[in-house]
Amino acid sequence: MATSLQKHGPWALVTGASSGIGEEYARRLAAQGFNLVLVARRQGRLELLAQKLENQSQIQTRVIVADLSKSDCLDLIIEGTEDLEVGLLINNAGAALPGVFLKQSLEGRSAFVTLNVMTPMQLTHHFATKMVERKRGGIVLVSSVAGFNAAPYIASYAAAKSYLLNLGLALSEELAQHHVDVLVLAPGATRTEMIGTGGLNMKDANVPWMSVQRVVNVGMKSLGKKTVVIPGPMNHVFTSFLRRVLPKKLAMRIMARTMEPYLDEELR
Repeated sequence: MATSLQKHGPWALVTGASSGIGEEYARRLAAQGFNLVLVARRQGRLELLAQKLENQSQIQTRVIVADLSKSDCLDLIIEGTEDLEVGLLINNAGAALPGVFLKQSLEGRSAFVTLNVMTPMQLTHHFATKMVERKRGGIVLVSSVAGFNAAPYIASYAAAKSYLLNLGLALSEELAQHHVDVLVLAPGATRTEMIGTGGLNMKDANVPWMSVQRVVNVGMKSLGKKTVVIPGPMNHVFTSFLRRVLPKKLAMRIMARTMEPYLDEELR
């Protein structure tokens, strides 16, 4: 079963909904009739998107402005959704934080871990508890192909995405008996705002870029059918090659040489 209003509705919550994969998920879900809770930091963008989707699809929306790298964001989201039946959780929000590990502050790394690991774990725990009680629901954890291997110069990012990958794999087994679907969506290079910001400028990189539309299309079709999905055949082949063919140390060196040229000078 792919994502459906009957199995995974009536409300879906999307983090990082103001742009990229999150925004595209919101558009696709609205078109299917889901009511939406849109979560991100940028209030103006969220409100504009919410109004547009309400007008286009005659759905209800709720905007929650929250910084998911802050420890109090969970309370804001719980308070803002306590009267809603959220049957689908899209844990999409994240950041890359590239650079040599020791050249960035511990404070920045800690906020990064909160955004990419702690917050999705906490949201998953909260909403999955309610889904289990209802005996239906769906959870999507947006990981990355980087989560399948250690990756120098994006070490924390790869580690965080590996956590989401393994969390999703485990929960897909634990929650299956309760009729809650869990999917790990692991995109490769995708054209989002992230590629030109944060010290990692890959706009002109010679890689097989995918559109957010293609990535989300794969995710929408895979929930309830697969546990882990890597959009794009080339991404799937490359990931399998690094994991199953090359020695781990050589795979890491390839990742390092791939990433280093696109780092800002001060991050090397």
